[in-house]
Amino acid sequence: MSIMDMKIKLAFRELGKSVIEVNPKLNDEVVDKNSQILCFGVKDTNQIPDELIARLRNHPDFVWLTIDKSSNKGRAIDTDLINPLTYRIMTGSTSGGPVNILKGLNDFAIGTDGGGSVLAPAMSCQLPSIIGAGMGLFVKHKKISTDQMAFTGSVGVIAKHLSILKKVMENLLDQKLSSAPRKIIRVAIPKKGTVITPDGYDMHDKVMNHLASIDCEQYHFEEVDMTGIGNRKNGIGLIDSCFSKDDFDLIVTCEGPVDVYGYGETIPEYFGKVGQDITKNHGKFLIRSANMSKTTAITIPTNILASGLVVVARAGIEHCEMAFDLAKKLDESIKLPEVWRRYFVEQEQKFTGLSFETS
Repeated sequence: MSIMDMKIKLAFRELGKSVIEVNPKLNDEVVDKNSQILCFGVKDTNQIPDELIARLRNHPDFVWLTIDKSSNKGRAIDTDLINPLTYRIMTGSTSGGPVNILKGLNDFAIGTDGGGSVLAPAMSCQLPSIIGAGMGLFVKHKKISTDQMAFTGSVGVIAKHLSILKKVMENLLDQKLSSAPRKIIRVAIPKKGTVITPDGYDMHDKVMNHLASIDCEQYHFEEVDMTGIGNRKNGIGLIDSCFSKDDFDLIVTCEGPVDVYGYGETIPEYFGKVGQDITKNHGKFLIRSANMSKTTAITIPTNILASGLVVVARAGIEHCEMAFDLAKKLDESIKLPEVWRRYFVEQEQKFTGLSFETS
């Protein structure tokens, strides 16, 4: 069985679960593609601009395989799906996309992000991701969030590898992303003692541990009080202050574990202490606010379950390039467990299901 045949068979097996539909025109679309095809899924929403999907379909290396399940009414968790990595309820609303990557169907997924709906699901599944609000990649219509905030969602990408993420983003932007200029880049990082993650560690220490593993000559890091950034309004205020008032180029945080110790979903918070207790310790910080502040944001998985570094960049092509450069350095310095690579990235555990043709 070829790799493509295996992906198709897996996709049909996930129908009614993480897959809504398998592309009925797949055989026709594969004909003119290059030999090394990357399969992708698109979130089950009509809010992604048609021209962006067309751009992906026309790329010689990409083929649209699935429509991916999304959470009901855009909620931040999807009670219909289980996260294959954490065994918790899947993070939403771009929920099916990362699940289908982990299950071996797709190499990348296209989703939409209003208050973390691409960045959080990706982080919960140990996958890199990006949202394009800072590059003008917006959805068709505005919405009101569950905490009564008006926003316009952005289009985002989740992928197996950071290199795929960049390749897809260049296609969506119809523009090559070159290396950032050699200048000193000002980066805001959490001040020690201001943010504690759900696993009990100081976010400052986590960030510094990763920065110590890369060449930081090009960067000037400054500590900023990030108290309360788990609250979306506080997060938006922090991002806006860093970029508009203090003239930072980038912000770096280390977030998660996402939806492991608690679920980051707003609706139960309106139901007293019980609802508040089950929704705290969700591990979502600036990933809840990055889109609403119209930034470019990239997540890079770390070796802690459902956790990752977040690089938030102010709007514009130059800062998007800065974010990718720093993300690449951080990604190259992080070694994920070997079992992760074998089971979920390289898919060495091949599909061995039974069929009537072979029985």
